Amino acid sequence: MNPYTLKNRYALVTGASSGIGREIARCLAKEGAHCVLNALPSETAVLDSWARELEARYHVKTWAVPVDLAADDGPQELYDNARKWIPHLDILVNNAGILTYGSFHSIPYAQHERLLRVNVRAYMMLMHRALADMIPRGQGRILNISSMAAFQATSYQAPYGASKAFVQSLSEAVNLELREKDIRICTLNPNVTDTPMINAYPRQLWLFTMIRLNSPAAIAQRGVAALKNGKSITIPGWDNWLLAHVAPRLLPRGWVNHVPYLLLKQGATRDTH
Repeated sequence: MNPYTLKNRYALVTGASSGIGREIARCLAKEGAHCVLNALPSETAVLDSWARELEARYHVKTWAVPVDLAADDGPQELYDNARKWIPHLDILVNNAGILTYGSFHSIPYAQHERLLRVNVRAYMMLMHRALADMIPRGQGRILNISSMAAFQATSYQAPYGASKAFVQSLSEAVNLELREKDIRICTLNPNVTDTPMINAYPRQLWLFTMIRLNSPAAIAQRGVAALKNGKSITIPGWDNWLLAHVAPRLLPRGWVNHVPYLLLKQGATRDTH
C-alpha cells in the first residue's frame, strides 16, 4: 500500500489545544492538511490562536470548534459543525481524553462517568460518523490515541485503562472489517507523555522515576507516520513493545497487572478527588 497523502486532505483533531493533539495538528498542517481543531469551550482563546498560527505558518485552512465532548450532544455537535466548514472528512484523530488518579471507590462517580463519555463514547460516536463519510468515498484514515494502559489492568487509574482497552479492541476489530477498502483505523499507544494529563498524578510516584516521559512532538510524529502508512498499532519504544507483546505471553497475567499497581500505588491514599 502506498503512503496515504495528507496534502489537501480534511482532518478533524480532538483535544487539539495542548499535548499530543496539538502536535498532531502541527504535523498534519505541515504536510498540507486542512484542520478542524477541537477543544473544550474554556480553551477557546488558546484554540483560536493555535488555528491562526497553523494557517499563517503552513498556508492551510483551519477552523476552531470548541465543544465539550462529555455533553450529551457533544460529539454530534462537533461533527455537524465540522461539516459546515469542510466538504467531507478524510482524517479523524480521536485524541481528547480524561485521566483520574486514585482508588476507584474514592473518586466520585460523576468523574468516572465523564471520563467514559469522553474516552469511550465520543471516540465511538465520532468513528461511526466519520466512517459514514469515508466508506461511500472509499478512502479515509482514523487515528485513535490509545495507551500502553490498553494492554493490562491499571490500578489507581482503573477506568482510564479500561477505556483505552475498549478503544483498542474497537479499533482493531473495525480495522479488520474494512481491510478490503482504502480505510484504516490506527492506534497510537504511548507510555506516559509530558502533557497536561499527567498533572493528575502526585509527583512522588515511582512512575516518574521508573519510566521516562515522552515528548508530545515525538509521539505525534509516530502517530502521523502510522496514519500515513496505515499501521494498525504503533507502540513507541522497544521496551514498551516488549511489555505489550512479550511480557503477557511469558508471565502470568497477575504479574503483568502488578507492574502498574506498583508504579501507581504510592500516593493513592492521599487522593483529593
